[in-house]
Amino acid sequence: MLSSYLESVRTGFAAFVGVGVLVLLPLVALHYYRFGRVEPRRALVLYGLLAYGLVALALIFLPFPTRVCTGEEMLSTTPFRWVTDMRNNLAANGRSGPGAVVTSTVFLQQVFNVALFVPLGVVLRKAYGRGPLAVVAIGLGISLAVEVVQYTGNLGAYACPYRIADVDDLISNTTGSLLGWMIAPVALVVPAVPHPDASTAPPDTVTVPRRLVALVVDVVLLIAVVHLVFDNNPWSIAALAATLRIVLPATTGWTAGGWLLRYRLRRADGTRANPFRIALRELAGVTGLITYAALAPTEWWFALDLSVLALVVLGAFVVPVFRRDQRGWPDLLADTRAVPTSPEAARPGSRAARGSSR
Repeated sequence: MLSSYLESVRTGFAAFVGVGVLVLLPLVALHYYRFGRVEPRRALVLYGLLAYGLVALALIFLPFPTRVCTGEEMLSTTPFRWVTDMRNNLAANGRSGPGAVVTSTVFLQQVFNVALFVPLGVVLRKAYGRGPLAVVAIGLGISLAVEVVQYTGNLGAYACPYRIADVDDLISNTTGSLLGWMIAPVALVVPAVPHPDASTAPPDTVTVPRRLVALVVDVVLLIAVVHLVFDNNPWSIAALAATLRIVLPATTGWTAGGWLLRYRLRRADGTRANPFRIALRELAGVTGLITYAALAPTEWWFALDLSVLALVVLGAFVVPVFRRDQRGWPDLLADTRAVPTSPEAARPGSRAARGSSR
């Protein structure tokens, strides 16, 4: 029995890996549309529920049979029939006592049915703040849906059921949900999902996709000028990158891409950022990466090149995705942030402003 469970767990986890990759970008897009960022606790809970759901489904329905319609009774409506079955099984094998009970296959099956729904109760209370009645109702509803699918041969996929639809499963699964609700406060690995107001980026936040588009504009401009005017000279690349990404923002507040996308660089408190802060921000981020790529000797270690690239991408574009203020490591180091210049971003009726009131 244990080996079949482990095989189902592996199958369910493999399905989660595949499905998780497929839904990653849609999930990020959905979060950005709704909150202007990816709230890490919400994402963790959603991915956790996805993994749990796929593994649970694999445990419930797998393995699929090669033959069905054995003529056996496939519906049990007698509550706690498993107790009678266990007693009969123990008597037939001449076993008795607590040790025989807790190691019997029938008892272990019920323990498994209870344990299967414990994570559901934990998540519903810890992450979503549901009360005991709601948890019991949800657990009962999901369990009932599973039993109906089983009794109908996977909604008609098979001519007749291949697993027993059992009222004891409803009782065990619902009990597991309630037990999960009871132990949820000590489940430290499950975060509480914050209120939408606490998940949404402030209305004056410049999101990472917006900054990426502006960066593309700057890089295209840099490549065009270097190619047409400076004949791809490495020192010219570094100098022009510093001009476009440091000197220009220090004097005007924005880069070419920032001007097109209507945002400028300021200090974290909204005041003007001095040239030193902008230079520090850029050398720790994109401009530093461009300079490194242009001037670093080609014989340097590939591992070092990869480390520099990963550090800049992670710090400048991955970390901000999960922060409300969308500031990455370079911004935090220089105490700067991108501030929208479009009046629409600050209007109470704008989409950005509406997002903060959800």
